[in-house]
Amino acid sequence: MRLRIPAAYVTAVLLVVTVGGIAGWLAPFVQTPSAGGSDYSVEHVYIRADDRITTGTLYLPDGDEQVPGVVFGAGSGTAPALYTNYGAALATNGFAVLVAGQTRELEAGNPIYWEIRRDTSNIFELAAGNYANWATYLASQPRVDEDRLVLGGHSGGANSAYRVAYERDAQGVVAIAGRFPPETDEPFPTNLLLATGSEDSLVPPSKLTNVSAQLTGSELAPGQQVGSFANGTATRLTVAEGATHLSEADDPVLVRESTEWALRSVGESPPETLDITVRSIGSVLYQFLFGLVCVLAGTALSKRVLTGRLDDRQRRDGVVALVWLAGFAAVLHTTVSQRVYHFGPMPAQATKYVLLGGLLLGIGFLLDRAASSTSWTNSRIGSALFDLGFLVGPVGAFVLLSTQFVTFQLVTTVVLSSVALLVLAAVLTELAVLTVERRFRWTVVGIAVLWLVPAIVPPYL
Repeated sequence: MRLRIPAAYVTAVLLVVTVGGIAGWLAPFVQTPSAGGSDYSVEHVYIRADDRITTGTLYLPDGDEQVPGVVFGAGSGTAPALYTNYGAALATNGFAVLVAGQTRELEAGNPIYWEIRRDTSNIFELAAGNYANWATYLASQPRVDEDRLVLGGHSGGANSAYRVAYERDAQGVVAIAGRFPPETDEPFPTNLLLATGSEDSLVPPSKLTNVSAQLTGSELAPGQQVGSFANGTATRLTVAEGATHLSEADDPVLVRESTEWALRSVGESPPETLDITVRSIGSVLYQFLFGLVCVLAGTALSKRVLTGRLDDRQRRDGVVALVWLAGFAAVLHTTVSQRVYHFGPMPAQATKYVLLGGLLLGIGFLLDRAASSTSWTNSRIGSALFDLGFLVGPVGAFVLLSTQFVTFQLVTTVVLSSVALLVLAAVLTELAVLTVERRFRWTVVGIAVLWLVPAIVPPYL
């Protein structure tokens, strides 16, 4: 005998899960507001120079007056979104900030390729050249006072900041976990903050003690500071207790010390209470998971509520599909897209949106015609296969065309795209189980694909 659960119980459970998901999604906004506040604007930019292109995020304080600037190089292989805490804290305290991420090289008429270099003799010089381009870009912004520029970065970004400080005037350097300074006998030319985490196995505090001796002649202990900001010789070694190499991206001690150092370097005294609030990446991921659960449960709940209230199935299914799309967009945009990996829109990459949009329409139309003329699509297995074809077909073709079979980039893009497709496959499955009409579920999931996937494929011009 098959057990039947009363409909009221199912509705109650869905309501509880939806409310719980909303609470978990909203909690970080209430407990820990976004780092820095809202008195600045954020723009996602591409910086092209020397046939190379860099993804970056530009923070500008509100107002019209000129402000000092900070270039912050992200760690090798990471995205600018990971360093939102630094960008927001510095912008809130009066700096224009460019957080620069991955740089890739362009070939004439071809997409970007990933460089696998067997000869590493000039790898630091190449990275420093990229960093110098970022500094030039930031200094060229109308709001930026190019005579008050601070260079900074984490890990690989810090290694480049050291080198560029020898090449152009800068009022200070913030080097977080930079273990490879240039080999030179020249004293460091400006104020230098060396920082790392006590649990950073890649760049332990003892390594930065050696770096301080190499660059300034003073072998600093954690917490020690020598020199003067007045003549550009101030040097300090800061160690954040408990921070690892990865968690340095959102460590409150390092964010605060970096902001204070930048202010002092450009001749300003930090206020007694800096306007800084730091959010951890872990809290953002938890927030996303709570929000995703809320959206899935809320979609199912909306279907149950609308059944019997809307007799027109098409209208009902359309509303249910839109409920999912709106909820998913809100959750992803306020969590992962803000703090881990930015997902469009990128107007400068219109070619990618047109290409993927055309593939979604073309392949979707052909699959819909085939599904409409095949009786076995009425079964769950048949329906699932067509759903999978709609999801994987356009994305697979787009990845192949975008990367033009460049091996490393193809592998990287397939891995990143697969993560997005797994989430969307679960959504398609739920909409199918809820018997949402095929064209409605394909439409909303297609919009999500068009939104997410082009951001994962590296930019090309």
